[in-house]
Amino acid sequence: MPTWFWLLKLFFVHSVLQAQTLSDSLADLSIEQLLNESVNSVTKTTTRQFDSPAAISVLSNEDIQRSGATHLGDALRLVPGLNVGVVNSSQFAISARGFSSVFANKMLVLMDGRAVYNATFGGVFWDLQQPMIEDLDRIEVIRGPGAAIWGANAMNGVINIVSLSARDTQGGMAYLGGGNVHQKLAGGRYGGMIGEDIYYRIFASTQSNDDYRLNDGQSAEDGWRSWHGGFRLDQYADADTHLTWQADTTVMSLNEGTSDAYNFNTLGRWVHELSGQSEIELQAYYDRIERDDTNRAKFNVDTFDISAQHRFSLGEKHDITWGLGYRFITQSVEQTTSLVTIREDSFNRNLFSLFVQDEWKMLKDQLSVTSGVRLEQNDYTGFEYQPNLRAVFKPTVKQTLWAAVSRAVRTPSALESEDVFGVALGSPFLAPGGPYIPRAVGNRDPVAEVLWAYEMGYRVQPHESISIDASAFYNHYTDLIALDGIDRLVPGAPLGTAEIPFDNNMSAELYGGEISLTASPSDAWRLTASYSLIFANIHAPASSSPEIQEKSIPTHQVVLRSSYDFSRRMSLDLQVRYVDQMESVRAYVTADLRLLYRVNDRMDVSLVAQNLFADQQLEQRTLPATVTTSVPRGIYGKITWRF
Repeated sequence: MPTWFWLLKLFFVHSVLQAQTLSDSLADLSIEQLLNESVNSVTKTTTRQFDSPAAISVLSNEDIQRSGATHLGDALRLVPGLNVGVVNSSQFAISARGFSSVFANKMLVLMDGRAVYNATFGGVFWDLQQPMIEDLDRIEVIRGPGAAIWGANAMNGVINIVSLSARDTQGGMAYLGGGNVHQKLAGGRYGGMIGEDIYYRIFASTQSNDDYRLNDGQSAEDGWRSWHGGFRLDQYADADTHLTWQADTTVMSLNEGTSDAYNFNTLGRWVHELSGQSEIELQAYYDRIERDDTNRAKFNVDTFDISAQHRFSLGEKHDITWGLGYRFITQSVEQTTSLVTIREDSFNRNLFSLFVQDEWKMLKDQLSVTSGVRLEQNDYTGFEYQPNLRAVFKPTVKQTLWAAVSRAVRTPSALESEDVFGVALGSPFLAPGGPYIPRAVGNRDPVAEVLWAYEMGYRVQPHESISIDASAFYNHYTDLIALDGIDRLVPGAPLGTAEIPFDNNMSAELYGGEISLTASPSDAWRLTASYSLIFANIHAPASSSPEIQEKSIPTHQVVLRSSYDFSRRMSLDLQVRYVDQMESVRAYVTADLRLLYRVNDRMDVSLVAQNLFADQQLEQRTLPATVTTSVPRGIYGKITWRF
């Protein structure tokens, strides 16, 4: 039998025999404490997770580390209802409630309040999101619209990644590891103080990954290396004021330098509590991406963003939050491949926003209603409005019922809305004056995609060691952007172009739900199970292949997770996942395992095995201008020191 089989057997046998005799607490947090965790992604005000009027999940620092993840994408597999699939060695497809692809353009991702949504192609360049896992405080994930607070592109959900304050990372930490897929893992940080009230953290890390395999078993030659480093300063001038300044850089080199990417960003935030019922926050950031992608183009994107927010109470029953924002994006592109032609090499975009929200406590500790709206003016589609209405009812302290109605929009990317790119879609075909290459081109007069979302949920803690969280949704989309039929034939040597524009020609209904259960059979053992169900009806011209898009959404997903502490020194974490069949992807079951041994209070040794049940597993269908590969079985070891 393989080694992993005996590890699993040891785990289950030992769990049954000793679960009742161990008194060491599993992750330092009971079920009750987990439910009391504070979140602020839903309403931009601090709320207990158990009382939040949205389908929200929170991954703590402990959850992330115990998953054995080396990348954010791996950690996000733990979230119920989130569609996470590996595209290739460096890219993930991540979204909530459908429409998941490498260009998953309906999910807003925030890194410490900085939007990392890519306005050029749509979606997120996950290979450039390389924070040190050890420095993350939590990841808050909203399944469902967050547009009234966070703005356009928070259509299907929000992923809010929050780092630890420098005050919480004092002292030193270093790690070193590697394996057959994650060939090298190394990093370190050091935290200290400047004067009496300023805390700092400096950090650096590097990774290198091996090539993945194509469907025919050949190497995809998509291996990569990354370097990440930066600093963070946190000043606590007094109990009411917090000032943060941080900056970091990520450099990616793919396939031995044939494709490279670079990101630099810096962010400053000032938070001041005027009184117990009033707070003001100012934030500004700059972000630059440079990418030389052999499959797409070489381009630069510079983003400048500034925002202000004010929260105050109006009487005893109303909490008002409002804010203003401005974002300026400048982009330039140049051709690097015949697959993508450049039709406009530079362009700028502006975004102005205003939001206001009122939380009305109708019945103290039992019923509250939150209403809000965000108004935006953008250079793509003009004026947009995004309202929502959310209600929370607590029949008892151990139960929460919530419901929400929201309108959200997604503004087109430059690829869809500007005459910037021509992307080759397939092989040349013959026609008079041809042959012609079919190319996707932008639409200079698009409108925003629109979603009306209807949601409801129920949370209950029937026992101190058990919690249940269930949610259901119905999403109605209109004006979805997809490729239309051939617009015109443009003869030329050596080949002409058959132009296929993007257009608002698609609508859809997606509906389903998620349910998760967390239980602690003992202080040393925690079990989590989640199931998500989603159905899709997509209406579009045949040229947009609606049946393929429907089949690209897995109907069923199941995640089972076990975290067990044999003692204070040894722990074992096991995660098993089932994903239903998708277009060109068979249904699959896979598992990850992490075994940790604490040598002493300063040193840990861990062994992680990923994708245990198959040598190679395909998780995404092939898309134009994208290399799609299979995920290999991997194993790596890691040593962590603290000093």
